[in-house]
Amino acid sequence: MKSALIILVTVIICGLGVGALTYPGHVFGSSDEDHHFVGAVGGDNSYNRGQEPEDWWSEIKHMHGHVGPWNVLGWRIGQAALRELDTKWGLHELDIICYVPIKTPYSCMADGLVIGTGNTIGRLDLRLAEVACMDLIQVCIHRKDGTGPVLIFQPRPTYLRHIDAPKPEELEKLSRECGNMKESDLFEIRRITTLKI
Repeated sequence: MKSALIILVTVIICGLGVGALTYPGHVFGSSDEDHHFVGAVGGDNSYNRGQEPEDWWSEIKHMHGHVGPWNVLGWRIGQAALRELDTKWGLHELDIICYVPIKTPYSCMADGLVIGTGNTIGRLDLRLAEVACMDLIQVCIHRKDGTGPVLIFQPRPTYLRHIDAPKPEELEKLSRECGNMKESDLFEIRRITTLKI
């Protein structure tokens, strides 16, 4: 009887949780009208314009505590996104979703994306989404105003295997290598044109 009651309570709690997650009006950051995710918008003041770090390496080290190849990969993707979507650092015109296993070193990409774009998790214009394995890592980026394509940055599997589980003494070498490699050796960029609904 006691275990049946525990099972019933568990089912009810899980059902309420799933309902809250699947109904867009109850998702944190969603709009009741449009049922889409709403983040902060940029403005024309000195904070929102921001100042891109002159020394990205030192900025990653200062923010993250050390520089690793996953940070640098995120920074490289962020810089490519600014170029490809014709925007500038710190304008917060992009919406970024970083799909990674939610554990280090994979999640370190997010800090590189912050330094690379000026977007932040707290402003909700950079979010993490969990994937089951390293092979599914990707970063999806589009303009908040809906113009232009959705860009999917898919890191090369051979490169990800190269930087997976490095020894501490290899971090600087692998990080510098990532900073100097050709983009095409690090990741593929796919462009998806979306239809307005």
